[in-house]
Amino acid sequence: MSARPQIGIIVGSTRPVRVGRPVADELVALLESAGADAVMLDLAEIRLPLLDEAMPPASGVRTEPHTIAWAGRIEALDGVVFVTPDYNSGYPAALKNAIDYLKSEWVAKPAIVVSYGWAGGRSAAAQLSAVLGYIGLALQGEGVQMPFASTDFDESMRMIDASAFVGRSEAALRESVELLVSAAAEELVAA
Repeated sequence: MSARPQIGIIVGSTRPVRVGRPVADELVALLESAGADAVMLDLAEIRLPLLDEAMPPASGVRTEPHTIAWAGRIEALDGVVFVTPDYNSGYPAALKNAIDYLKSEWVAKPAIVVSYGWAGGRSAAAQLSAVLGYIGLALQGEGVQMPFASTDFDESMRMIDASAFVGRSEAALRESVELLVSAAAEELVAA
């Protein structure tokens, strides 16, 4: 087991052309410089089906191999960064589904929300934070909302420079990541 906190980066968007993965990739360096090991959890790669367990997540009964694997991945983390777009003033169904698969694995785990969109993902961040608080994650600070500018995209709506986009929010991201890593490190010492 590593002495460094293991921080999962959950990429909430599963669209073929998306901003979430480039943002998550940029977060890896920030987490590592703050003293943590980053664990990428890209929901587009994990491909959880719609919740298909017979028992509710709070029961702790896991029968499907994908559920057991997902639970193990989350249980192994010391903290989580949720990276979410704002889709129609909410967060993606794939992210809600991934959260709803589990219950006890989330409880007391330090977390932050990093959102993005034309208004910085404000509505998605608010909804996601409410759900995360309800299921028992220990949210650290207010998270980071990253607003788009029209110059961030080419004609086909592909992000031109993810590093520059993330760079505009680097100070806030660094502060949030350091808060998260500090909380996760405290949990490691207490365990």
